[in-house]
Amino acid sequence: MKIKPYIFFLILTFLSFNSQAQIVDDISSFINMGGKIISAPTHFDSNDILNLSLITSATAGSFFLDNTGRQWALHNRSNFSNNLFNIDDISIVVIGATVIGTYGYGLTYHNSFIRKLGLQLAEAGFYATGITYLFKTITGRSRPFRNLGHKDFNPFQIKEEKTSFPSGHSTIAFAFSTVMAHQIDNMIWKIGWYSAASLVSVARVYHDKHWVSDVVLGSAIGYFVGRFVLNNQDNNKNDLSEVKKHKPTYSLGIKYYNNQPIYSLNFGYSF
Repeated sequence: MKIKPYIFFLILTFLSFNSQAQIVDDISSFINMGGKIISAPTHFDSNDILNLSLITSATAGSFFLDNTGRQWALHNRSNFSNNLFNIDDISIVVIGATVIGTYGYGLTYHNSFIRKLGLQLAEAGFYATGITYLFKTITGRSRPFRNLGHKDFNPFQIKEEKTSFPSGHSTIAFAFSTVMAHQIDNMIWKIGWYSAASLVSVARVYHDKHWVSDVVLGSAIGYFVGRFVLNNQDNNKNDLSEVKKHKPTYSLGIKYYNNQPIYSLNFGYSF
């Protein structure tokens, strides 16, 4: 399996940790979050079982759209689409840089809200990606470009071309967007983040790297791990007085240079 953007993202996540005293507590929180995610299935309630059933049904249902999705991607090529869907690999770099920037900013300027936001982003991305890689290795599904069909599964694989299910890009995009989307109670804000994550997922199908069912399950893993992290009590203990004093601001942008899209995520403060 080709490591490229996923391990790069994980490395960037850990590079955000430095030697300052606060990092000890954050590392402990990071590790504890992993333990909670691993043990979560033993504490499933009726809502969790319902969500699991919905994910299973949606993934199984999308399996019947795999060939249709691939045919759409192969027969709807254009310069505009090619430029638009370049977002998939770019997104991994942007997400990694944002995790580092957010955590580092909050740590440097002693703002617990921003620092904990960076920690939440790191936790969601890291653990969601770990779950996805476990599925990838166990299922060993061939990627579309191998032309072996969407039913070609060879369990316990590590080569990139045989680890299609589920989509790692979709997982990371939705884990990140879910945490970001729920920082502000605004519908347009939420739609913007989930639309960006969805665009990454569609791009993976467009580039013939994933089947539709791959991105459906990958997106679901990212979303629910992101929500789990947000609902964790330890991470929700933010200093509300500090939040009121320093409100984070974010904006997504896209510009074109020589007919190539340049995506940007701007982060700042309002005082």
